[in-house]
Amino acid sequence: MNFIVVGANHKSSPVEFRERLSLSKSRLKDAILFLKERSVLEGAVILSTCNRVEVYASTRESKAGIKEIEDFISRYYEIDRNRFSHYLYRYEGKRALEHLFSVACGLDSLIIGETQILGQIKIAMSLSEKAGFMDETSFEIFYLAISFARRIHQSTRMSEGKVSVGSVAIDFIKEKIGGLTGKNLLIIGVGKVTELVVKYLEKERSNVVFISNRTFDKARHLAEQINAKVVRFDEVKQYLVKADVVISATASPHFVIKKETLSESPNHKILIIDLALPRDVDPVVGDMENVDLFCLEDLVTVIERNKEKKAREATRLKGIIDREADRQWQRFTKLEQEVALLR
Repeated sequence: MNFIVVGANHKSSPVEFRERLSLSKSRLKDAILFLKERSVLEGAVILSTCNRVEVYASTRESKAGIKEIEDFISRYYEIDRNRFSHYLYRYEGKRALEHLFSVACGLDSLIIGETQILGQIKIAMSLSEKAGFMDETSFEIFYLAISFARRIHQSTRMSEGKVSVGSVAIDFIKEKIGGLTGKNLLIIGVGKVTELVVKYLEKERSNVVFISNRTFDKARHLAEQINAKVVRFDEVKQYLVKADVVISATASPHFVIKKETLSESPNHKILIIDLALPRDVDPVVGDMENVDLFCLEDLVTVIERNKEKKAREATRLKGIIDREADRQWQRFTKLEQEVALLR
């Protein structure tokens, strides 16, 4: 048995490609069942986040398994292989294990040291289990990765400081407009990203309004934490024109802010931060007068500072991951050989 991964992340592909591959939780279930239809893979986990879409799998034949995953991407998303092949990385054996460890620890993330990825891995693993597509090898490897990442978070300084999307976004906004005190801030969407934003807004003296469509009660709960107002999505236009800053982070598969949503160019400067994937805001909105539009990958100044601060710790962690992956893969190889002898 071998372990493989085929995927694309923020380093290997543009946001437009990752948008095309991005999967909501409901679509993720459908994609797993679609992948399961073919018999080459023994088990698989699909990890889809704002920074990556990856398929991890156990297979008896690595080349056939990698080809199967590429076929899945082509068939499921209806994309010609020649249009996406160059965006993909393909790892097998110890290298695939090493990559999973790096992802689980937050070392391969856009924001180095972030811990949200660990919860996303658990969800992806759980969905594969429920679909009956988690074999013994995949289960053990993912269990190892999760346990290893927990130890790393406890024993290193990688997760210290501001390592969430929320903290990066707030720091970026402050740099752009000089602070949030007295500013009208509009937050669209209620989810994990919004929760992280709220955590860093508690000390700010801004006028915050939450916009929510489906999970209104959750929006109200978050609003209460920072004494903010909450309204439904059909009121978005009237609050957009009043906003100084807009943070959008929904799970919508379509744009929630288009050029016509603003009706016409606002008469004051509006800073819009789009933290969603697929993106919430039509890129043409950024061409409007008085509108500055940024997505997560644009927050490079804050992200690079974070990388610089953690460069030494990251180098040390790479060494730890390499040694652990090597040790675990040798153990797997030895077990495979022992099982083969017993057959």
